[in-house]
Amino acid sequence: MKSMSYYVIGVDMGATNIVCVLSSKDGEIITRDTSKTLGSEGKEKTISQIINSAKNVLKEGEKLGVSAKSILGMGIGGPGPINSDDGIIYIAPNIPGWINTSLAEELGNELELPVFLENDANAAALGEWWLGAGKGVNNLVLLTLGTGIGGGIIINGEILYGAGHVAGEIGHMVIKEGGLLCSCGNHGCLEAYTSAKSVVNRTLAEIKEGRKTLLTDIVDNRMEKITCKLVFDTAKKGDGLCKKIVEDTAKYLGTGIINIVNIINPQMVILGGGMAKAGDFFFDPIKEYVKEHAFNESTKGVKIVPAALGSNAGAIGAVAFVLKKKGLLNKADCFDSNIIELSET
Repeated sequence: MKSMSYYVIGVDMGATNIVCVLSSKDGEIITRDTSKTLGSEGKEKTISQIINSAKNVLKEGEKLGVSAKSILGMGIGGPGPINSDDGIIYIAPNIPGWINTSLAEELGNELELPVFLENDANAAALGEWWLGAGKGVNNLVLLTLGTGIGGGIIINGEILYGAGHVAGEIGHMVIKEGGLLCSCGNHGCLEAYTSAKSVVNRTLAEIKEGRKTLLTDIVDNRMEKITCKLVFDTAKKGDGLCKKIVEDTAKYLGTGIINIVNIINPQMVILGGGMAKAGDFFFDPIKEYVKEHAFNESTKGVKIVPAALGSNAGAIGAVAFVLKKKGLLNKADCFDSNIIELSET
């Protein structure tokens, strides 16, 4: 392929929002579009939202001189277990109605572009590996802390897929036998204890049991106004209940990370999503718990760090996925000998 300007559309299809970018092959975002997923209105509505976002960035890109002929394709990070070879979403646990959906084919036919589908957490892991917190690290694990808990594993610069293309479902690691019901239908999953939804549900359960908290005054007894961010913010103010919820969440997440480092022994564990924005207030107890309980040899040199790309991680990773498929990106391109150590376990 001649040395010229090529561009890729990258899409992150979340349970709440869709982020779509038009990027150069070097990862420079040319233009960006966001829209609501509208999953509750049905699968076809969500697909139309993705198509509209893609058309929006193509239109804006054209105004900026990006020719349609220079578009290599579109990458999309989608939720749930995915077959990236065939472009199929098997199931999207947090978006109803998505069963064995040939998303890549549908989008490709509509947009007349090659479309490559990847698990959203795998895509975010690729993004952080390529241009984010994991740049220069070829063995890492990313956890996305959101409505659910996603996981992406990169070994020797390549995504770990497993025999059935469903490796990395870290959120459904069982950490408590017979525990809380998870969105997947099982009990005791990591997601059931560490997702944003779990933080809110566990807080509400404690309030229902009579625990006193500043939250009730803050939301004027309108419990539906309680969010994960509000729980964390109130914990920082010293509220006893909220501090307990955050501390428990850190221990549950630490348990998951302990299993990860003991089994995989990565160089880095990256935490993304809203909760990761809590900073040292959340990270310090996680690191302490991992250091105390993990196998000592497994934790040597392992860094636990926040994601660096924010809400663009999945879309940038979807771009990286297309570049990998096209043979334009490999681990040598992502190695930076000047990487800064952000944190240590």
